[in-house]
Amino acid sequence: MTAIGHPALSILMIGCGNMGAAIANGAVAHMPAIDITAVDPDVERARQLLSSQAPVEVLADFEGLNDRNFDVCILSVKPQHAEAALQAARTNLRDALVISIAAGVLLARLRAATPGLRRFVRVMPNLPALAASAMSVGFADQDAVSERDRQVVEDVFGAVGTFCWLASENEIDLATGVTGSGPGYVFAFTEYLQRAAEQMGFPGDVAQQFARQTVIGAARLLEQDPRTARDLKVAVTSPGGTTAAGLAVLETPGALPTLLVETTAAAAGRAAQLANVPQ
Repeated sequence: MTAIGHPALSILMIGCGNMGAAIANGAVAHMPAIDITAVDPDVERARQLLSSQAPVEVLADFEGLNDRNFDVCILSVKPQHAEAALQAARTNLRDALVISIAAGVLLARLRAATPGLRRFVRVMPNLPALAASAMSVGFADQDAVSERDRQVVEDVFGAVGTFCWLASENEIDLATGVTGSGPGYVFAFTEYLQRAAEQMGFPGDVAQQFARQTVIGAARLLEQDPRTARDLKVAVTSPGGTTAAGLAVLETPGALPTLLVETTAAAAGRAAQLANVPQ
């Protein structure tokens, strides 16, 4: 038991690449009653990705686990390796809560691969987890996990950003079109904003600074200001002013409003396809 009366939580991290390490770093920083062991064949790379302040044991294979049993398993491997990795660790996961972040791997597939395990959660974080600013979404069958299990999921992924439960597993594909792929859209917008500045005649390094800080500053304002994105847009747009002139182009029919609907739909559709493709 810990000093505040909660039992320590032992977590097995299967795969400790960029996302796995980000989750481990966030968890140990915000959840003192936690003990994480990671299994990754590239031990040196995993250790480099982990914070020097993160007391995470890293092993090259499952043999090093011996007969240890874990409360929670976070499955953070490539989709094609998910089932085999879980099968290899099953003797160390008796009655464990299994949280899979393997993209496109349905809960039914994980259950079928490991009949002895029953408590499964599927979570889709996004790349800003590397900056502890992720938007993660998750789903679990109502009767498969307890309220404590749900709290564990919320605590772990709340440590790397914001977490939201979804009503159905199918909604993970829909959310992927917004949250999972969304950072890529923002990066693309920043890229083209920089390119526009360069075409105006600004040097590349100056144009990059303009674009990056404009997006960072706007995002920080969204984070700190309770007004909606629409309200903030209105606040910065003077009638007949420069922003109004730019938005008149950006928001024309067929431009940004329609483009983003088509963009997110394409990404969500691809996520659904991948979930139904045998790995």
